[in-house]
Formats: sequence, C-alpha cells, structure tokens
Amino acid sequence: MTEQQNLKEDSNKNLVGTAKVVPRGSKEISNLFGDRRSSYNIEGYDRVIADEITDQLQQGIPLIDKAVIALVVLFTLLVFINFSFTSNDAKEDPNIDKTLFVTKIIELVILILFVLEISIRCYQNGFIIYFSDCWSFFDALIIVASIILIILDLNLQGDAFTTISKVLRGIFRFLRLFLVFRKYNQVKKINNAGSRYTVRSPVEKVIEIMRDLADQFEDPDIIKQLNWGITHISNNTVYEPIIEGRKSEALGWLNQPQNQLMVSQESKRSNSIDIIYSNDTKLPESLRQDFAQNILKLDYDYFSLFEKYDSAILTNLMCYYFEKEHLFSTLKISPDSFKKCMDRLGSSYHKENLYHNVIHAFDVTHTVYFFIEKCNFKEIGKLTKLDYSILLLSAAAHDVDHPGFNNIFLNNTRHELAMTYNDKSSLEQHHAATLFKYIRDTELFANFSLQDFKYFREKSISMILSTDNAMHGKDFNKLKARLASNDFDPGNKDKGICFDTLLHAADISNPFKPIKNYEQWTFRVLGEFWQQGDKEKDLGLPITMLCDRRTTNVAKSQIGFIDFMVLPYYNTLQQIIPVLAEFMEQISENKRYWAEQIEHYQTLLNTQ
Repeated sequence: MTEQQNLKEDSNKNLVGTAKVVPRGSKEISNLFGDRRSSYNIEGYDRVIADEITDQLQQGIPLIDKAVIALVVLFTLLVFINFSFTSNDAKEDPNIDKTLFVTKIIELVILILFVLEISIRCYQNGFIIYFSDCWSFFDALIIVASIILIILDLNLQGDAFTTISKVLRGIFRFLRLFLVFRKYNQVKKINNAGSRYTVRSPVEKVIEIMRDLADQFEDPDIIKQLNWGITHISNNTVYEPIIEGRKSEALGWLNQPQNQLMVSQESKRSNSIDIIYSNDTKLPESLRQDFAQNILKLDYDYFSLFEKYDSAILTNLMCYYFEKEHLFSTLKISPDSFKKCMDRLGSSYHKENLYHNVIHAFDVTHTVYFFIEKCNFKEIGKLTKLDYSILLLSAAAHDVDHPGFNNIFLNNTRHELAMTYNDKSSLEQHHAATLFKYIRDTELFANFSLQDFKYFREKSISMILSTDNAMHGKDFNKLKARLASNDFDPGNKDKGICFDTLLHAADISNPFKPIKNYEQWTFRVLGEFWQQGDKEKDLGLPITMLCDRRTTNVAKSQIGFIDFMVLPYYNTLQQIIPVLAEFMEQISENKRYWAEQIEHYQTLLNTQ
C-alpha cells in the first residue's frame, strides 16, 4: 500500500474577487478612483488597488442574478394575474381562459428556468453548500411541486379538479411568493457564502482618510504634505528619524546604514574576475528531459521522482535551474560547491516528516520558478542573475531541518530552538541560519563581493522569515499598503517585498494545484498536524488548531484555508503578476471539490 493510501486510510479512521487590470486612461479608473492611480505600469496597464476595485465591482449584480430578479418579478406578476382571473366574474369569459392558458405556459417556462438556475448554483457552490440553507431546499420543493401542479392543470380538463386540488393550487401559488424573498437573499448571500470576507488594516484606513482629505483642499502645500505622509505610511518609514544639520555625523551615532545601491548582475565580484565555471552539472539525461517537459506544469508528478532519487531530487532540480539560467558562469559559483551545499540541504530535510520534507521543498521551489517564468515575474521584477539565485536558494532552504512541529509547540515545550530564538519565528530563523551555515561551510559564495553577499543575505533572510504563517496578516497588510501607494515599483524599491510575497504564496500554494497533488498534500499536512496534536494531548498541552484528529473535518479545514488565507492572498498577488489570473479557477474548482466532501468527513467524525 502506498504512503498516500496509508495516510488516506488513517484520516478515514480518525478524522479533518480578482484584482482587475484596466487600460491606461480608462474611464473605469477615473470613475472609481478619480486621478489616484499607481504609477506602476506594465505593458500599458495600470495596476489598481485590489481591495478597493474588488469591493466596488462586487457591489454590482452579476448577470445571472439580474436575470433571476427579472424572472422573479415576472413570476410575481403572473401569480397576481392568476389570482385575479380565477375569480367568479372571469370564469365564463373564453378570452380569459386563453389568457390563463398562456400564463400557465409562461409560468411553466419560468419555473423550468428556476430549475436551471438552481443547477448552476449547485455547480458553482457545491450541492451541499447550496442546500445547507433550508430555505433553498424548501424553495426547490416548491418549484418541483409547482411544475407538477401546472402540468396536471394543463392536461386535466373539466371537473377533474376537485375542491382540494383548487385549494392546493392556491396554496402553492402563495408559497411561490417566497421566491421573491429567497432570490433577493441569494443575490446578496449565496454567491459569497463562506468565501467573502474583508480584512483591512488601520494603515489602509489611514491612507484612505488622508487621500479623501487631499481631495478636499486646493492649497498645493497642504496636498503636498498629505502626499508626503501617505508616502511614508505606505513605505513603512514612519518611525525612521528625520535628520537635519550634520547628517553624516548623526548617521554614525544613530547607526543608520548609508543608502545602498541596487546590485546589478554586472557588478564586479571579488578578485576572481578571471575564473570561469561551466554550466554543465552532468545531470542524468532522462531527468533533464523530464524537467524540460514538466517544470512549468502545475500538475507535475514529482512524488514519483522522490521515490527514485530520494533527497537528491532537490539537488538535481536546483542544478537544472542553475544550468538553465547560466548562474554558475555568471555568478562564478563552483558547481562542485553548489552540489555539496544542495546535498546537505536535501539530506537535512527529515524523511520521517509527512509534510515538511524534501518533496515540499521541491514543490515550493518549483512553484516559485513557475511564478518567475510562467507568470513573467522575471520581466516585472527586472530580475538579475543574482536575484534568480536568491529566489531559488531561499525557496529550496525555506523549511530545512524542520522538526515536524510548529512554532506554537516549540514555544510551549521550551524547545531548544524556541530558547535560542526567543520564541520569535524560531523555525524560520533556524531555516535561514542553517542555509547560511551550509553556504559558508561549502564556500558557495567564495567569489561574491561583499556587496553581493550582503544583498543576497538581506533578501534571503527576509524571504524565509516571511513564511511564518503567524506573520501572514501583518505582512499581507504591509503588501496592500505598498500596492496602494503611488510609487509601487516591483523592479526596484519594492523588489524585496515581492520576493517575500512570492515565497509565501508558493508555501501556501497547495489549493492552487490540481486536486491530484493538492489532495496528497492535504493528507500529508493534516497527518503531521495530528501527530503534533497527539503529542500535545500526551503532554497535557492545549491542542493547536487543526491538530486534533477527533474534531478536524478535512474538507472544512481546506475550505477555511482557501477562504481566509489563500484566495485573498492570491487575488492580491495578481496585481504583481497579472498572468496569475489565468490559473485562478483551479482554486475555485478545488473548493467545490472539498464542499462536496464535507458531509462524508463529518460522518467519519461522528462514527469514530
């Protein structure tokens, strides 16, 4: 039995709005934001603040809901027409009989359209989620019963209908009026059930207030001061000192770093300018071809590669990337030193971990490269060869030597890592420290200039620390504040926050993958969580969220993960890499899949 089947069997026994791109000069921008636009431009498009434009556009009513509202209004009119025409005064008029026949046919068509609409809703939201609302279920029964009644009414003539049937017909017509309330509530509620929420930081609110204030003044000095404040708030530089007078001396006392120039790939490196390294690492040809064919596919079956190559698969993947991008020759990195460093990284991932193992490192690195190449961040971020090395190495090392327990567990058990790093992102600090220890021990960057090394180290440490999920909300709000600024520049001053965002997005990317891979990762991560929960129970510690195998519904956990973390983050990420929008449907498709599984996993929980 395979490892995945074992995990699945164990779980069965134990049980768990898109940012829009609008052309420059579009009236839509002007109508929504006036002249407040980001200066960030790619290929003639303005990037607009995700939350604001998404909220504004989602307040509009989708086409399907407009059609439903129109049908409800027409349906209501037909009900009143039927009531009025079936009075005693109208029974003997043949014209009224014809009119009643026509209204019944129209009514039948409308009811059939309602059935079609319910089918579409079930497909979009999942059968279980749709009918979890008892009014939706009651409404479906009314519609089916009404269709049966009309068909009988059209086919049975004369005295075939008794007084009881007439009473039933009146009751059903009255009940149909509930459709008006049901459709109105669905327009507001069903489309967004379990998936729509808004989290805004105080920074975003302050920026919005200051922009509104700027619109109220005509004095250019006041507007300039407000814009100055907005810039510093969005740049997160509110607490940096403003130095006047003897600036150089003050900088020395305050230990402020001098402005550092952006390092380019052409910058001079150490004293070894004449060293030339080959970009050939002698990868097995079959593996090289496999990478070439599948490396940009989200449904890549890398699990089978791990069975064949074990931890060396990470080394092989990184060698392929560095060969492909000519990083050995350009950055003057020794392929032998690189292999040694990667082998140490790969072997330091714990094989016994169900989730935080070398396959996860492979997956995250593969996803980061997908963002770079397939989503064109290489052009958007104006990536140098040094930037490539930072993104790839940081991704490969982001969970190295992970013990299989989260930071909460380490803190509560007074683990040595928690004691070493003072309970502050202990795992992530350890991952970063381990990477740079291996870099030093293998002399990987022996030919780097001090400037290049400091640039690499600064960006890499920041990236790895950004993978701490406890920092997700805070870092997410910082990202949104930068995107809301007028000077957001992913190729220069905001390159660092973009690096952090890409790695964190890759680290939470399981719902972004086809279900065959996503489902495997789900059982792996929950299996690891449950092992921690068992340990916490044995030690008498509070059981961490999702770590209790007796209460965690697998499907609900994934829907919550999508709704509250992945989908909002990826919607915002599209502002940086717009091509991402082409792949977003996969997240919705996966959510529908899990929605259909909720009842199954709840049954397993109830019967254990």
